[in-house]
Amino acid sequence: MPAYAMNMTVPDHVPAELVFDYDVYAPGPAGSDFFAELYRLKHAAPPIFWTRHNEGHWYVNDAKLAARVLKDSDNFSSRALVVPKSNNPTGEGFTPIHLDPPEHTKYRHHLSVALSRKGVAELTPGVRQLAIDLIEGLKEKGSCEFMADFAFQLPIIVFLRLVDLPESHRLGLLEEVAKIIRPGSNKADVIRGLAAYLAPIIKERRANPGSDLISWLSQQEVDGERMREDKLHSMCTLLLIGGLDSVANTLGFFARFLAENPDHRRQIIENPAIISAAVEELLRRFPTVTTGTGRMCVNDSQVGPALIKAGEIIMSPPAMMNLDDEAYPDPLKVDFSRRIASVGTFGQGPHRCVGANLARSELTIFLEEWLKRIPDFRLADDRLTFQAGVNISYGSVPLVWDVAA
Repeated sequence: MPAYAMNMTVPDHVPAELVFDYDVYAPGPAGSDFFAELYRLKHAAPPIFWTRHNEGHWYVNDAKLAARVLKDSDNFSSRALVVPKSNNPTGEGFTPIHLDPPEHTKYRHHLSVALSRKGVAELTPGVRQLAIDLIEGLKEKGSCEFMADFAFQLPIIVFLRLVDLPESHRLGLLEEVAKIIRPGSNKADVIRGLAAYLAPIIKERRANPGSDLISWLSQQEVDGERMREDKLHSMCTLLLIGGLDSVANTLGFFARFLAENPDHRRQIIENPAIISAAVEELLRRFPTVTTGTGRMCVNDSQVGPALIKAGEIIMSPPAMMNLDDEAYPDPLKVDFSRRIASVGTFGQGPHRCVGANLARSELTIFLEEWLKRIPDFRLADDRLTFQAGVNISYGSVPLVWDVAA
């Protein structure tokens, strides 16, 4: 993993007690629990601090302050989402994620309609059948590499069907998206490549729309006119990046936890009515989007003890809300009876993930269908390491189980 430059010069307005060097791309030793590392950070560092890593930026280490920043689009703009600052796109970036209200709302609305509860409900039978087919194909083998054999199959195939792209393109697209999500690589070249891949597809769907999501978006209007072509291309490229990564990573954390915790598996198997609560609690404990939640300060603003100057980047991970001792006592413990009001896993404020409904549906179906067919499984190798980036993920989760004679 490349080490981005440290900026050893601390701005004059940053008091010494608010300097705490922390690298978001190297949050803990290999083999550690990333979220336990975050929890330790909460208790070791100030509630908001300046780190000299990744060219220098602010980091919010407190649940309430994180929520405040993410909801305040007037003072904290989404046009810079990652660190270092130089890694953010020039120009307008992706639509709508790099836009702020009210422009952001005009475009997000169309995605929200397409991925509404009703839209997801219509997809559910197909998602369930795909999950069953994948699990049945693994069941008699007695082992699998969960990430390759299931996590990067189910949600990816569902997404490709949603946008009507060939399933044979899955692996190639995954490789390209991984270059964008992980640190390093020339992201601009990769993004241009994805845009070039989509360009003829979007052109054809705009002229001859079908029933897929790209076709639907190509016919939508903004400000009384059909969506501008550059905005449509930007939105579809963003969809491709977002649709091919996040749920797969979350599935990996779900699978590892259940492999290591038979008592929790048994709770679900003996009482399937708790599956919805189990999904929420596991989402709380394992929020995989952790470093793509930056904001650029556009007006000098006081956040807790810190004065944030216009132009500075402030990382505000919603994961901090999930690990808040006040809201969730003993937050590293997984408790399916825990009362959860709102998890930060899908973000907060105007940029809350539009795919949350589909993600919950896929995760629920995984628990329902996997535990029904493979109730007892374990890790083949517990020396798993997470990969840091915009999303936290496992490269591999090898599972084994006994096959009935």
